[in-house]
Amino acid sequence: MSKYYISSGTLQIIRSTSKMPVMAACDALWELNDNDTLDEYMYIDQRGFRDYTSADGKTQVFRSKFVLTQAGWVMETNKRKRRKKKD
Repeated sequence: MSKYYISSGTLQIIRSTSKMPVMAACDALWELNDNDTLDEYMYIDQRGFRDYTSADGKTQVFRSKFVLTQAGWVMETNKRKRRKKKD
């Protein structure tokens, strides 16, 4: 069983599991609350929490969008949709 430190944005979760790192990250998504935000990337490491400044060659980095897709989640955006101009 591996112990993974998973972080992205305000999310920081420690998971002990026999699953692959990306699947551990999928499980960590269930710990999100309304105040949490995700960055563009999720950092998974067995030595402690990492981010874009502390990640190294042993840190597994996945795009958050990829992890959300693997978990079967749909990502919401705050972008306004453009309306087509009427002719």
